[in-house]
Amino acid sequence: MTARARRARKAHTPEIANRTLIARGFHPSLAGGRALIVTDTLFDGIFHKDNIVHIAALFYLAGFLFRNQILLRGLIIAGDVVYILYFWLAPATPLWGAIFWSSLFVAVNLWMIGMILAEQRHFALTDEERRLFDVLHDLTPGQFRQLLKLARQGRAEAEMVVTREGQPLAQLYFVLTGQVLIEKAGRRALTEPETFIGEIAFLLDRPATATVTLERGCYYFVWTSKDLKKAMDAKPALGGALTAAMNRNLAMKVAKSELAGRVVEAVG
Repeated sequence: MTARARRARKAHTPEIANRTLIARGFHPSLAGGRALIVTDTLFDGIFHKDNIVHIAALFYLAGFLFRNQILLRGLIIAGDVVYILYFWLAPATPLWGAIFWSSLFVAVNLWMIGMILAEQRHFALTDEERRLFDVLHDLTPGQFRQLLKLARQGRAEAEMVVTREGQPLAQLYFVLTGQVLIEKAGRRALTEPETFIGEIAFLLDRPATATVTLERGCYYFVWTSKDLKKAMDAKPALGGALTAAMNRNLAMKVAKSELAGRVVEAVG
């Protein structure tokens, strides 16, 4: 074969291949179009008004895989929105009852997301309140805000007796700064600040087990036991977090007492 013939054959090779494909019913210039048609057909099938109910169910299923309340509720909202579209488009007549309830579920979940975000939002605090919040890290910002609303705070202008041994206790104290004098069974000891006073009496509903005096200059927070218990009963999450904080604080007292080689004296 001459060089001229070889060049001619090479030039006609693509054309021969194209003719072969066309003979088999496939035109190369239509490849992209056919792929696009298949994709569009699949897309239309999935998002057809009779099939979008499955998309809504998938949103629900995905939401239940998360513990995070915002993600969970956000995906449930997305599912409800798709359900509303389904109840509107799929039947011959819109299902108004189902649309109403799905819309209500969306509104409730949006409200709850707003409350969760509000609880997580930090807010302006005084230096003393910020320090208390750092100590009570079991509480969320929202729970701590609820706790502050019930609290009274101040600084002891002189020695102040806050509990008397054997007597009922109607208040719970948290001493932030200053020295605290504890007297029990004739013995006296000083304890460090950043501690609850009266937590045992509060938790167990029993008289105070020691006489506690705040030295002059102590900064403290105080809650009325009745009001605080009422708030804890009304909001179990707050009650659980505050109880955990008191138990942790009591455990730290025990640990410090043992490290110092002293007999553990529970203050309450």
